Amino acid sequence: MGSVMLTAAEAASLSGVDVVGSDGAAVGRVRDVYLADRDGRIAALGVTRGRLSTTTVLVPAAVVLEETLRPHTGEHEQEHTAPIRLSVPARAARAAEQPPATGHLSPADLRRAELALLPEGSEEAPQG
Repeated sequence: MGSVMLTAAEAASLSGVDVVGSDGAAVGRVRDVYLADRDGRIAALGVTRGRLSTTTVLVPAAVVLEETLRPHTGEHEQEHTAPIRLSVPARAARAAEQPPATGHLSPADLRRAELALLPEGSEEAPQG
């Protein structure tokens, strides 16, 4: 994952979209989309855990199923109605780290978030 590039309008269309875990259980709704500074690829999503919750968790792009990020089909853009799916169970995602208060996601922040959700030795796990 991590190869999806979205336009500003596409990224904005993700706001409020439901996020579900690999088990089909609800994680929450997209609050923020974090883009990589260098190339504009999605780095992570900030997901609010409940309708009335102010708690937001950081979901790295490495656990987002890429095909569920696209808000359109064919040539005609549509509203993003299908949930965004993760490769980890909802319980793990709901227990993920909170995003930084600054709204800026550093490489170290992203690495910590990835290590918290990805098993060591997995293909998606960060190297280095």
